[in-house]
Amino acid sequence: MRDGSGGHAVTTTDTPSTRIAALYRLERPELPDIEEHLRDPAPEVRKAALIMLTRTAPAGAGDTLAWALADEDHSVREVAAESLRVLAEVYIGEDGVRALLLAAAHGRDARLRETAVELLALLTEGAREQYADGLRDGEPEVRLQAIIGLIALGAVTEVAQAAGDPAREVRVGVAEGLARLKSPAGLPALERLIVDHDAVVRIAAIDAATDLGMPPPLAERVASTLEHPDWRVRARAATALRAAAPEIAIGLLVRALGDRVVDVRRAAVRSLEPWADDRPEVVTALVEALADPDAGVRTQVRWVLG
Repeated sequence: MRDGSGGHAVTTTDTPSTRIAALYRLERPELPDIEEHLRDPAPEVRKAALIMLTRTAPAGAGDTLAWALADEDHSVREVAAESLRVLAEVYIGEDGVRALLLAAAHGRDARLRETAVELLALLTEGAREQYADGLRDGEPEVRLQAIIGLIALGAVTEVAQAAGDPAREVRVGVAEGLARLKSPAGLPALERLIVDHDAVVRIAAIDAATDLGMPPPLAERVASTLEHPDWRVRARAATALRAAAPEIAIGLLVRALGDRVVDVRRAAVRSLEPWADDRPEVVTALVEALADPDAGVRTQVRWVLG
């Protein structure tokens, strides 16, 4: 019989032993049948339910075992931890991952925390392999989703290896992902993307280099794009060089003040501003730019010099 709280009231005919016996009499227990016993007030019944769950491993068993790591009884937590070790390949979904994260951070004992950490590492590695396989899919959208997953896992090596993907959107995703990961291991791939044959990819890579603070290898690549035939690339490069070392940027930006496209000239003026106070060659170039045919450029120059 049950008490008002949904648990089992212990009587002479309804004891933990009888409830365990009833559990073991189930021929093909479904997850709800076992979960009912995991709410039992008696720890020995909950342990028996976990053992049954381990033997049958129905769909959803992984998540249920993960949440059992938070059981109030130490012996029940031990059974849950051991079951998860035995069923290392059992599927653990998003709900179970939340339980593992909680157990890893706030578990009541060291063994429990170690189990949660080990399982999270296995899940991460499994996901990494799955996403890496996705990079070989024939559909660009699938490969892009794989890139997003690898970025979330911090898999900089796998992300960087996709810099040669034939699809523009994937290479853009790689550039954006390497900016987020901020790892030196991703710099060679970004160098490659900055000189990509596609202007959109180049712009994404230039933005990534800016986000990374324009380290010297990337700054030199960005500087080379000021000669690109697409004015959008030149304008983005001129904007990005503001973050580069002066010995790399100044000469190129001064030259960009004579670009045939006004947006590039405006970007060059803005990027030269940090050096307008202490670099005579910058002041000279800006004074000459006061004769620019575009009123907007002339206004920007006056603001910088002023």
